[in-house]
Amino acid sequence: MPPPVAKIPAAEIDWMRGALDDRPRDGAPGWRAEPARRQRGRPRKAGGYRAAAAQQRAAELATKPRVERKLVPGSPLFNQVAGHLRQRLSPEQIAFTLSHMPQPVRLSHETIYTALYAMPRGQLRARILTLLRRAHMHRRKRSAGDERRGKITPMTLIDDRPIEIEERLVPGHWEGDLIKGRRNQSQVGTLVERTTLYVALVKLDDGKAETAAESFAQILNRFDAQMRRSMTYDQGVEMAQHQSLSERTGLKVYFAHPHSLWERGINENTNGLLRQYLPKGEDLSRYSQDELDGIAEMLNARPRKSLGWKAPAERFFPEGAFDFQKFWLAKVDNVALRT
Repeated sequence: MPPPVAKIPAAEIDWMRGALDDRPRDGAPGWRAEPARRQRGRPRKAGGYRAAAAQQRAAELATKPRVERKLVPGSPLFNQVAGHLRQRLSPEQIAFTLSHMPQPVRLSHETIYTALYAMPRGQLRARILTLLRRAHMHRRKRSAGDERRGKITPMTLIDDRPIEIEERLVPGHWEGDLIKGRRNQSQVGTLVERTTLYVALVKLDDGKAETAAESFAQILNRFDAQMRRSMTYDQGVEMAQHQSLSERTGLKVYFAHPHSLWERGINENTNGLLRQYLPKGEDLSRYSQDELDGIAEMLNARPRKSLGWKAPAERFFPEGAFDFQKFWLAKVDNVALRT
C-alpha cells in the first residue's frame, strides 16, 4: 500500500507559482520583465551616465531662460513701455497703468528695469535710460545701502510709537534726517516738529555718531522740555549713539523701517524745501550754525496752507512770541532798500 501523499500548504503553493512566473525567459539568464509603472527621473540611455555629455547638456541649458522674457526690445509691449517712459512715468507707475487698461498686462516694475538695463550698449540704450527719473546708466544694488547701514542696538521701531505721535495731537515730536552736500562729504542735520512744522538745522562737522548725538542735543536743548518728547529717525548709522542723545535731551528716539521714506514724510518734504537754500552739489560745511539758523528762520516764517496759512513759528512758540507782520515788513523793507 503506497504511503499517503503529504498536503502542501496553500501559502507555499502561491510562493512557488510566483517563482515560476519570475523564471528566466527567452534563454537570457537573469532576465526579468520590465516593471509596469513608469520609473521616476530622466529616461535611461544606452551606455549609462556620461559626464562629458551631461556637462555639455547643462551648459546649453544654462544659456537658455526657462521662461521666455516677457519684455524684449523691439516688441510692441516694449514700445508701449517706452511710450509711457516718455510721459515721465516711473516703472512702478507704468506697471500699474498697464494692469488697469481695457486689455490688462501683468508686468512687474522689476521686469521693466531688468529689460532696460539688459539692453546692449549704444545710443538706443542711452536714450531709453535717460527717460528714467534718476537717469542712472548702471543699476545700483538695493542691498548695498543695507550693508553700509550698520547695526543700531537697541532699537525701538516706529510701530511702537504712541497714538499721540501718530495723530500729531500734541507738539514736541520731531522727525530727523541728514541732507548731504557735494560728493556726500558734508552734511547738515534737519529737524522738523510734526505738529507745527517748525524746522531746526544742525551743523555737523562730520558724519560720526558721536558728533551727531552731541550736535543734535545742543540744538534740541534750545527748546523747552515739553517740546522735546520724541524723535523719529531713519536707520542711518549716524544715530548709533541715540541712547546718549536721549540722556542729554530727555526725548525718546524711534526708528523707521528701511526704505520707507513715507514714514517720515514731513521731514522728506521739508528737505525738499531746504534745497532752495542748500542746493545739491554744494559744500555744506561752509555754512556756520548762525547761517543755518537764518535759513531755518526763513522757513519757519513762511505761511503754510496745511497750517491754515499760519507760519510754523506762530504755532510753535507761545501766542504773541512771533510777530508775523513785523517779521515780513522788516524783510521786505531791507530788500527794497538794497535794490
